[in-house]
Amino acid sequence: MAISDRLHTTPVDAVLAVVFVVTGLVQVALVPIADHGAGPVYVVGSMLPLAWRRTYPVMSAFVSSLFWLIPLTGFPLLGFVAVVLQFYALGSRGRPDRLVLAVTAWAAITSAVGTLLGPELPVAAIGAVLVVVAPVVAGRLMLYQRRRTEEISALTRELRNERLRAEEAAVLSERARIARELHDVVGHEVTLIAIQAEAAAAALQRSPDKAVAPVEAIRSTAHETMVQIRQVLDMLAPLHEEEGPDDRDLANLADHARSVGIANTLTVTGAPPPERSRTVFAVNRIVRECLTNAGRHAPGERVDIVVDWLPDRVQLCSTNRTTRSAPLRPGRGLSGIRHRAELLGGTFESRVDRGRFDVRVAIPFGAGAS
Repeated sequence: MAISDRLHTTPVDAVLAVVFVVTGLVQVALVPIADHGAGPVYVVGSMLPLAWRRTYPVMSAFVSSLFWLIPLTGFPLLGFVAVVLQFYALGSRGRPDRLVLAVTAWAAITSAVGTLLGPELPVAAIGAVLVVVAPVVAGRLMLYQRRRTEEISALTRELRNERLRAEEAAVLSERARIARELHDVVGHEVTLIAIQAEAAAAALQRSPDKAVAPVEAIRSTAHETMVQIRQVLDMLAPLHEEEGPDDRDLANLADHARSVGIANTLTVTGAPPPERSRTVFAVNRIVRECLTNAGRHAPGERVDIVVDWLPDRVQLCSTNRTTRSAPLRPGRGLSGIRHRAELLGGTFESRVDRGRFDVRVAIPFGAGAS
């Protein structure tokens, strides 16, 4: 704060200053402490600045110490208390540091000089310096402690906010996980139902008796969809190894897709190592999505899927003919495949090459895979 700013104070400091000034004036009226009537000037000049000790600590301490150069024959009863209060406020509230240091040095010098000009012994100058320096040091220590407390409070608030953000992120991640699981299940089964519904509609127009098989497939697929949805809801909790899917589910999945009109070949080499249920589950979902994509985007075309279980990783390749000249725009299906692979530390690649759409996934058996 600039010294030229309009002075203002707090009611407590104003009352305190008035009490100190009145007490000092009563004392010097009864027992003079300076020659030529300088005692009242000393009392008012050195104690009245207490009213601004917390709002303008540097200016208040400087002005107060100016009057210490008045030679005294005695000392106000509350003089030392006023000095301690004044310079404690300077240490705990003074800004900037260089002004605090300068005013402290000035006050220490004037206190020592004033003591040497008075009736006390020269050794009393040491106490006069300490009564200035000690409150400033104490105030500075208190300021440091207050700052540390504020920093800890700010850090605590930041940690609390970070925890809330992490909880919100976890909720969003769980929602995305639920969406992917439901998309994988419902998207696949609904695609199969759509294919059979088209077959049933065509059969009803040409040969109604042949519509029985597609309608039966629709019925069984609908039941299978409900079972799959229940399984997804059950598996939203962390997957336990002993509850994981079996690698034989891949063959059943391919057979079911083939029975409802999605032509495919599935080749599995090797076997998954033990305690890799999450990897087996991911491969199962990826194969399901590859079949779904083929049935949806390349109806009537055969999809060839190869799953190769190697000692250190599993590789999956899905290939089918397509009329597209550019890769499919990534939707939930391809995004879900990428997410499953990358979640387990693997890689994902999709491309259109010479009229064929390829999906390649590699998942290592690292620490994250288990």
